[in-house]
Amino acid sequence: MTDNFSELPQYELDPATADLLPLEYCLEKSVVILGRRPQDPGAPLTVGCLSPADPALRNDLSTRLRRPATLVQLNPWEIRHALERVHALDLQVEEPGVERVSAARRISFAPGQAPRDILADTLAEAIRAGASDIHIESYPGDVDLRLRVDGVMRQVQTPLAPDNVTRVVSRLKVLCGVDFAEHRRALDGRFTALYEDGPATRRVDLRVTFQPGPHGEEASLRVLDRSRFILDLDHLGMPQGISKRWKSLIRYPYGLLLAVGPTGVGKTTTLYASVEAFRGDNLKVVTVEDPIEYEFLKVNQKQVAKAMGFADWLRTFLRANPDVILVGEIRDAETAEIAIRAATTGHLILSTMHTGDAIAAVGRLRALGVPDDFLSDVLVGILGQRLIRKVCLKCRQPHAPAPELVAQYYEKAPASGFVKGAGCDQCGGSGYAGQLGVFELLTHDPAVVAAISRGVPVEELRNVAIARGWKPLVEDALAKAEAGLTTLEEVARKVPPRFAVKA
Repeated sequence: MTDNFSELPQYELDPATADLLPLEYCLEKSVVILGRRPQDPGAPLTVGCLSPADPALRNDLSTRLRRPATLVQLNPWEIRHALERVHALDLQVEEPGVERVSAARRISFAPGQAPRDILADTLAEAIRAGASDIHIESYPGDVDLRLRVDGVMRQVQTPLAPDNVTRVVSRLKVLCGVDFAEHRRALDGRFTALYEDGPATRRVDLRVTFQPGPHGEEASLRVLDRSRFILDLDHLGMPQGISKRWKSLIRYPYGLLLAVGPTGVGKTTTLYASVEAFRGDNLKVVTVEDPIEYEFLKVNQKQVAKAMGFADWLRTFLRANPDVILVGEIRDAETAEIAIRAATTGHLILSTMHTGDAIAAVGRLRALGVPDDFLSDVLVGILGQRLIRKVCLKCRQPHAPAPELVAQYYEKAPASGFVKGAGCDQCGGSGYAGQLGVFELLTHDPAVVAAISRGVPVEELRNVAIARGWKPLVEDALAKAEAGLTTLEEVARKVPPRFAVKA
């Protein structure tokens, strides 16, 4: 069908007027505004739709437009064609839950941009910067866009403003398949960006949380860029001794192996690299995750849902008799109980927990109701980790940290000097570029196992482990600062001091 056989030519299509209704709403309801907005605020607007006799649609449109709506009938092709023209889109190639993003896009401040363009520019900037998170935050009379890059928040200037943020968030909601008309409660969703960089296109998954606020809607996006996953245990930054022992532990026929630490320290990356290490060993490997952040070839991966949680999938897995089970997180007593049972019945369980360090994980499992004798029997190892920023190699130079800071980590300052990045174009003036891991590993040493089985308190257990040669995470962090890989200031930002601050 062409315009010669259409009613569209008799109507003017004005982008500024058509934008009075969000594109997402127009797509859902199959409507489009025709003509220009009258100067008289009480004059009706003409709206093309499929069912002009629908009173509910007429009332909804009048409420949204704050003026009467005159409905005229168009067919689906005419509506789609009109929306394509006023929004400069090709709706025929639109994929549900998918946003195509060109690496060539830059943040634009041109007036009257469509929500789709603002969002695409934002995604391109975030992916290009290697951001792990995108935060759209509404304040009185202002909207901020902040990216988390190398674990640190960075503000970015954008055209986001109070008069367009709701429409941009609505675009996000439609991509995620959630109710874009819901503004009163938090919502969770996800979508995929296809990042087109020259001839190459890669998939970037985004997990989105929408939050209502006193000054407008906000959104937090977790960027899951598969190209950034390190699937090699030798490239995670583990000290040689820890790497060798961890590689040995993941070969155990059964037991519980944990990677622990706060959110965003690379625990999932460690487990993924571990799965990759034994994928060729003719083992039956299954995972349950929330979300699945990387898809492995020939690994049976399951996504947590309302109908099937971690504990539900674990029960199902046990009936299938796998060799290795990766549980995304042990977060409740039921999951802990089933994981321990699986570990005692001949399965190797890999999982994560949110605790401050490896020793604290023992206390956390006890709090979830795991008996000390079971815990001492199945616990194979606990890997504590953090991510710290690396010094920019281009602008790195010698540096003397403040004596007060040195005193928090050393009884006597080391002979080797420290470094710090001066700031340059390559690191965006921050002095840092990229991240590396710092680690500690608690293994099933006989004295430690005996202490756990006796119910020794966590602080006393820490002393037992140190006496047996366990090196806490701060030791690895300081070693990397002394080697010039990071700064003592960065260590202090992520790892508690060894000595109390003197008054």
